[in-house]
Amino acid sequence: MKSCPTCNRTFDDTLSFCLEDGAVLSAPFVPAREHHITSGDTAPRTELIDYSAGLPATVLDNRKREKRRPAARKKKQAIQPEPAVTQQTGERHRGREIFREVLKGILFIAVVLSLKLSIEQTTFGKHLELMSYNLLQTQLSSQPPPITLVDISDLSVSDFVVAGQTVTATPRDPIKEMLTAIAGRQPRAIGVDIDFSPDENGYILPSDPEFFQFCLNLSKQTGVPIFLGVERTIAKPSNEWLGEEKYQGLAANILIPRDNKRMLNLLEVASNGASTAASEKHNVSQSLSALVANAYGRQADGSGMGAWVHSYLAQSGLVERLTEKQIGAGITVQDFLIDYGPRDSIETIRTTNATVLGDVSQRDKLQGKIVLLGDATLGKATDTFVIPGRDQPYPGIFVHACAAYTLIKAPLYELTGKGHMVIDLLLSGLILLTIVLLGFRYRDAELVTNQLRGIVTWLVVLWAIVVGVVFVRVTRIMWDDFFLALILLVFHPSIERHAETAWRKIRKRSLVTPHDRDLAKG
Repeated sequence: MKSCPTCNRTFDDTLSFCLEDGAVLSAPFVPAREHHITSGDTAPRTELIDYSAGLPATVLDNRKREKRRPAARKKKQAIQPEPAVTQQTGERHRGREIFREVLKGILFIAVVLSLKLSIEQTTFGKHLELMSYNLLQTQLSSQPPPITLVDISDLSVSDFVVAGQTVTATPRDPIKEMLTAIAGRQPRAIGVDIDFSPDENGYILPSDPEFFQFCLNLSKQTGVPIFLGVERTIAKPSNEWLGEEKYQGLAANILIPRDNKRMLNLLEVASNGASTAASEKHNVSQSLSALVANAYGRQADGSGMGAWVHSYLAQSGLVERLTEKQIGAGITVQDFLIDYGPRDSIETIRTTNATVLGDVSQRDKLQGKIVLLGDATLGKATDTFVIPGRDQPYPGIFVHACAAYTLIKAPLYELTGKGHMVIDLLLSGLILLTIVLLGFRYRDAELVTNQLRGIVTWLVVLWAIVVGVVFVRVTRIMWDDFFLALILLVFHPSIERHAETAWRKIRKRSLVTPHDRDLAKG
């Protein structure tokens, strides 16, 4: 078939001209490619392609690509910034992100510290503090205590008739005999954990002045300090502690604070209830543990690096060894933390027989040591206390013994309010600093913050556990609120996310105008 190039009509191959417009018809339609080579000719083969059905798809695709490439190149060249400009823009963006993280972190640290201070005042916070202290007590390393207890719980109290009234008291004569036998073994000091102070009717027994004088004479003869317990008259002037002024050197305060983590060092009572700072006359009593520790020789802060660290921290107001506070009108106490580490390793002799105490076999248990007499048997002792790190109660004489050991061998230091604040800031700042450094290391600061914040937090928590539990063995610094600090650190990312979400909601509400609210209602 032939076709007309003008009207595109087809005609039979026998025709040469279009019957409509007279145009010369095209060559016959060839549906496939035909190759014509002239006979005897060596010229290269000529390829004839029929384009009447349109261009091949590959040709069209190539042409379209060629048309698009210049435009794409122009567009790419138009929108692509210079390499230096791109780098500077990226650095500025990353710097803004890091600055935002630092600012957000500082604000969040302030929020967390405020939350911690609030929780510390609650019952839950005090329970956490007690748990921390109990755990730290179990980690304290102790040395053999130079203290021996003489358990006189088998010495039964007796009834005495005084001025027509029956009085129950511990007999003095067996105590005289035991004191004589013990002093003969040359201990450093002897303390008796019995309240010998007079009551409102005067001396408990009429023979008490004679007993007190006996103790003074024995101490002078042997050179061994002897201290007798006083509790009822401790708030009175010193000349009334044991009835007369000449006996006040024997008096030792055996009062144990309600917070049995601590022991009194000094109790100062101003005259007539006036302020101790304003009063010129006030009575200062020392605890039994402080007096026997003074007689033995208190442990100094040591020497070397440890002593320098303690001295520096104390001068900076971060730690303290003795805490002084006013507990009432004209009453000031100075107390210290007790190391209960040696509670189960204290040597105990259970006897009321002076002959046993004077036997040569007891020499190593008594000579050169502190000897405390009192009720040391649970069930017979009238004063018992649940000490940190133990569930079962202990007689009060063990508290006095551990307190004396603390002053002699193992003084403890506690963090002040300033010290607690510094540690909290260091832990929170460590998390913030680590994330900022990671932000400098990686370009995507936001991704680093979200993905690694949890890991960094747990690493800081583990470090805090090491500091709170292991470091106390070396420094003797009791960080008793580290449980609460660890809880806040664990929930640090979650609290921050909730705080940030709440801030965004508040900010979004503040940006809504009254007109927008009216439109929303309409």
